[in-house]
Amino acid sequence: MGWTSFDYRNATHLKWTKEQAREFCEKEFNSEGYEILKFSLDKARTMHDRHVIYLVMKHPTGKIFLMVVLVDIINYELFFKGIPSSMGPVEDKCPVEFLDLLPEPSTKYDEDWRKRVRKNNVRLLVTKV
Repeated sequence: MGWTSFDYRNATHLKWTKEQAREFCEKEFNSEGYEILKFSLDKARTMHDRHVIYLVMKHPTGKIFLMVVLVDIINYELFFKGIPSSMGPVEDKCPVEFLDLLPEPSTKYDEDWRKRVRKNNVRLLVTKV
């Protein structure tokens, strides 16, 4: 899958919030029988970084998979690209908890990617209310 873009004036690249990222994902990926089960944003820290979103998704057939979504917001345009874990994305700061929800890896790329994710050991922050 290549890059897709659309006009976006809700925020600039560095001011994009977790809530805005979640809203984008709900509109873009939570449709046509697909369901977002888990969401995590690795926010861009500089203009040269991309936002990286990790989504655990449920396919309309019931299959569970993970998708990495790269996002840039440049000159009032939001650019994004989705990469399934089966393709072994470069981005490997996925919360390790997400891996527990996935079936066994289907490709060597996915297997290697999961090893890198486990090595990085990124954990979701849990706040008590």
